[in-house]
Amino acid sequence: GKHGTLQRRQSNMSAPNAFEAPKQPELSKDQAKDALTQTIELMKQPENMAKMEAAKAAMAAQPDNMMMLMMMVMPVATQVCMPVLQKFGFTADQGGLMAYVAATMKHKDDAEIAALGKEMRSTFVPEALEGVIGMMLAGPAGGGVPAF
Repeated sequence: GKHGTLQRRQSNMSAPNAFEAPKQPELSKDQAKDALTQTIELMKQPENMAKMEAAKAAMAAQPDNMMMLMMMVMPVATQVCMPVLQKFGFTADQGGLMAYVAATMKHKDDAEIAALGKEMRSTFVPEALEGVIGMMLAGPAGGGVPAF
């Protein structure tokens, strides 16, 4: 009856259809620098650092566990980065965060962006996983957004 349709509509809102991923923006070099700088500033705020450190500590116990990264760190990183994601037109969710990081990595031949990107990732990715994340983000040479 009526009750079922209401429930269905609510669950649709909370879980966007993976096949209809919204188009995520590209970033120019200047935008990438700007966004990364703002993200690092956000990450350095004491309350955000505390959140990230707690998530990283939980992960450090199982440094090779990618699921742990997705479950513990990504939601926190997404929350912390949300103002930057929204400002630059990315979706305010983990998909938006991944697309944002991927968009900045397109400019990794720019030394300044590469350094900023590394600094940003180091705030939420333990050293042990840096290589894995790099590979996941690099994805196919065609440059699609990585499938998580």
